[in-house]
Amino acid sequence: MKKLVHIFLIVMVLSLALVNTAFASNREPAGSCPPSGFELHHFMDHLGDHMHQHIGVNRDLNGDGYICVKHISPTKHLHIDNSVPFGM
Repeated sequence: MKKLVHIFLIVMVLSLALVNTAFASNREPAGSCPPSGFELHHFMDHLGDHMHQHIGVNRDLNGDGYICVKHISPTKHLHIDNSVPFGM
C-alpha cells in the first residue's frame, strides 16, 4: 500500500509539471525578436539531441514559451530570448 501511494504521488507531481509546460507553450509571446534575421519559434521545438549546434540561451528566460532563432550556418543556430518589446 505504501509503495502504491508513493507511485501515485510521483505521477501527480510529474503530471503537474507537464501541464504547466503545456500551458506556457500555448500563450502569446511576451516580446518579439530583433529585426536582424531572427525568427520566433516555440521553445520546445529546440530541445533534445540535434544534428546541429545551438549557440546562446538553452532555456526560455521570460517564461512565455518562445525564443528567437537565427540560422548562422547550416549546422549552427543562434538562440536568444524573445525579450524585444513589441513595436520596436
